[in-house]
Amino acid sequence: MPTEKPPPWESYWGWVVVLARFTALFMLVGTYKCFGVLLDYYIEDLDATAAEAGGASVLFIATVYFTSPFFGVLADMHGPNGARIWIMVGGVLASTALCLSSISTNWYQLAFFLGLAGVGYGMVQVVTVAPLLMYFTDKFGLANGLSAAGAALGMTVLPPLTEYWIEQYSWRGATIILGVINLHTTVAGALMRPPTSCKDKKMYSLLFGTDDGNNHVSVYELNKYLKPLKRFLLMMREHLSLGIFLNNPRFMLYQFIFLLAGLQVAGWHVFLVPNALSQGIHSIDAAFLASIGGLGNFIGRGFNGPLLDYHIFSDSMLYALDHIICAIALLFDPLAKEYATMAILAFWAGLTVGCSYALCVVIAKNLAEEGKYIMASVGWAHFSMGFGALFGGPLVGMTYDKTGNYHYGFLMMGGFELLLPTLTFIELMHRQHKHPELKNKYLIM
Repeated sequence: MPTEKPPPWESYWGWVVVLARFTALFMLVGTYKCFGVLLDYYIEDLDATAAEAGGASVLFIATVYFTSPFFGVLADMHGPNGARIWIMVGGVLASTALCLSSISTNWYQLAFFLGLAGVGYGMVQVVTVAPLLMYFTDKFGLANGLSAAGAALGMTVLPPLTEYWIEQYSWRGATIILGVINLHTTVAGALMRPPTSCKDKKMYSLLFGTDDGNNHVSVYELNKYLKPLKRFLLMMREHLSLGIFLNNPRFMLYQFIFLLAGLQVAGWHVFLVPNALSQGIHSIDAAFLASIGGLGNFIGRGFNGPLLDYHIFSDSMLYALDHIICAIALLFDPLAKEYATMAILAFWAGLTVGCSYALCVVIAKNLAEEGKYIMASVGWAHFSMGFGALFGGPLVGMTYDKTGNYHYGFLMMGGFELLLPTLTFIELMHRQHKHPELKNKYLIM
């Protein structure tokens, strides 16, 4: 059967997909960063402790990461158009849940609605990688870095706006506005049409690992013959690829590394602004620290792609160096007494957090090439980060409840950060010892 000829404009549509993912991540991470601005209002109005309010806030990102692998499976069940469907549905659910969180009267209700919004974005986070992979097989690092920069821009723009909306309409009114603008994620999903080549079921199964390995019948092609529950369980088994934990020791090690990264990222996102407020910084100035961190994040997410694509650093080496810088920025927090110093540390922490997230996706993709499934590997990486995020907020919040300042929480996050490059360097040295001929490939190129 002849392959459908792609329309002339399709060669450029990949950049529309990059912009669509940019928009989705703008809303997701920008909204998450706004919880740092809202945190003190949660504590005051909902009679919550810092640990409770912080736990409710990080539940948003934790459920995003926890549910992402499973929604990746459901998206695959719907074939090449599955990504569009689930991203659009997720945008509506997240927007609705955020609006409903404005009526919370205690932190339990807040946690429920923010968790529900996180489920909505769980339909978005990993699934947006699939259309990107369809269009960018060679320059994935560049496309991933550019699209991931949307998260940084969201961090820069939305927190100051949220502070302004709070002053004008209260935190509840600001939350409703935030929920409504999250509908842009649904529009972004509609733009993520697959290329003509991936409309062929066989090509899609080969790209995303749904083929049975014998080139006869793929799991995707079996869908129409299986009952829905059996079909879902089969897809779960195939796409989550649990065997990768046993067959790839590097994969297991990096899941622990990603867990530590998730813990640190959650704590920094939620408590950057409250940390400044606790030291007497004005609310508007404190909110702009999030914007400064977002600017650094934007640069971090954008520059790692060229460094990888032009073989200046390997992904693991760059990841290790990135977390060394982040650890320094966090450990110096107790010395930051002036606003200018806080701004410098926020910039460098933001830069490293942005670079770290983009590298997480690239590392997961490269790990999968040694295993079986790209999307399964990316999904598990996000799951591990979510597990870490679940503890990041409450741990930093508890240190504040016990000590009355956030310095100890930032020192704790800095300590965890130092473990990441340590483990990464140990793994790199082990790999170099085992494969001396790959020294240049795995270290500095």
